[in-house]
Amino acid sequence: MDRIEIDSCECFAQCYNRSSFPFRHNLHEHGMFELPSLLDLAERQGQTATYAHWSNGRVNVEDRWESGSGPRYSLRQSIRDIAVNNSLAVLKHVERDAIFGPVINAIQEQVLGLAGAQMRDDATSGRGTLLIASPGRITSYHIDADLNFLFQIRGDKLFRVFNRDDRSILPHEELENYFLGDMNGAIFKPEREPDARSYDLRAGCGVHVPCMSGHWARNLDSPSVALSINWDLRSVTSAGRVYRFNGRLRRLGLNPVPPGMSHWRDSVKTTTLELLHQAARITRGM
Repeated sequence: MDRIEIDSCECFAQCYNRSSFPFRHNLHEHGMFELPSLLDLAERQGQTATYAHWSNGRVNVEDRWESGSGPRYSLRQSIRDIAVNNSLAVLKHVERDAIFGPVINAIQEQVLGLAGAQMRDDATSGRGTLLIASPGRITSYHIDADLNFLFQIRGDKLFRVFNRDDRSILPHEELENYFLGDMNGAIFKPEREPDARSYDLRAGCGVHVPCMSGHWARNLDSPSVALSINWDLRSVTSAGRVYRFNGRLRRLGLNPVPPGMSHWRDSVKTTTLELLHQAARITRGM
């Protein structure tokens, strides 16, 4: 495979995990992201939930992530006929594949080099995820706890990203529900659509999506292939523990202090949560 190139820009270091920004790359020039290669990848990795997710049929922006109103196809059918079957196929943990893995690792190293020491100090495990979608297909509004650099490789899409720090768009209660296990905890607010940043992603374009930034996408007139390079962050894992604890307090009728407002409160909550988990493990072992 030829050299992977990601255009350097100051946004990688300045805006990393603060705000979304566009960038350029050359992954669209490489043939390994054509459908035959992706079908082979799907065959190698299999259809378990660890390595694949797919849905078929019409989806709206406000629908739940697992939605799909059409007939249920196999993963192979979904990818093979992606041009006509209104489907989304997600191939996960591409970094573990013998063929794609070295490419994912090379991309990760470039991104880490561009973002700098702050990201290297905060990032833990990284992943590669391929998203294959039909023309006109919508990826419904959602948030992710991991950091995302999205590389558009085939096709065009409209991509919308919201400000994660605007609590009128993403209230603390929705974050609590998300970290308590509801992957659809963030609720789309159509009246706030004008406040989103809009990106017209063509092949060779990319966008950075900070952790917990609400986003949705709509493909245009041809099948789309995109690669999402993700990382877990220590800072987000810590905040997630506090949100999880706060969600339990709110269900008891309390109004907890959000993470980041009080260091000692955050410390008490994370310590208490860990003690509860340890007690549960001991109880299960008795």
